[in-house]
This record gives sequence, C-alpha cells and structure tokens, in this order.
Amino acid sequence: MNRQRVGILAGLSMSILLLLGSAGILLLEDDGSTDAEFSSSVIDPLLQDDGHDHRNASQHVLSTPNIKPLGYNPLTEPGNAEVQVAESPDGRIYAYIAGWTEMHIVDVTDPENTTWMGEYYDPNTQVLDVKYIQ
Repeated sequence: MNRQRVGILAGLSMSILLLLGSAGILLLEDDGSTDAEFSSSVIDPLLQDDGHDHRNASQHVLSTPNIKPLGYNPLTEPGNAEVQVAESPDGRIYAYIAGWTEMHIVDVTDPENTTWMGEYYDPNTQVLDVKYIQ
C-alpha cells in the first residue's frame, strides 16, 4: 500500500512539473521573433492559394535532396493522390492516376520519357480510388 502511494505521488509530482514547465515556456515566450525566423525558412507544402494552378509544373518546384524528379506529364485535369502502378501482360509499366472527373493511364516504362496513353472521363463522377487487376 505504501509503494502504491509513493508511485501515485511521484506521478502526480511529475505531472505538476510538466504543467508548470509548459506554462512557464508559454508565459516567458518573447515577442515572436523566433516565429518570424521559422516561418521564413519553411514553405507550406499545401499549395492552395487562389492563384495556384495544379497543371502548371513551374508552381511545383518544391524538392528534397533525396528525391530526383525524372519527368513531368501534363494531364488534362489535375490529379489527386491516388496512383496505381503496375506491369501489364505486354511487359510495359503503366500508372493509373485518379483525377477529379477522370482517370489517366500513363506509360511509365521509361520514367524519364512518360507517354500519356488515354483517359476515362465522366463529368458526373469523382474518381478517388484506382486499382489495376490482372
């Protein structure tokens, strides 16, 4: 019983210290100059201002040193995050890319020289999920 009380007291003490430390940091924070430094060095990865065009590759120049862009293929409609890549029976590799009202098929066998193969378009559908089934 005594050990249980000591454990509870230790946990309660630790919680109080964390709470006081957090409150102290918030109360003693300076005028926000560190926020200005931080915001100037970080770019918002969600490009969604009024003038942004998902079809304009020059507006997507965000990069990281461990990823090398190989090519760009302008689609007829901006795509979304759903992409399925699969090897077809003819040995070619195709990317199936969901768009808002269409699904694009792009030959990516040579990643540096992709070829748009076709699309499925339906203005009454929002394509959110694509799967290649052989």
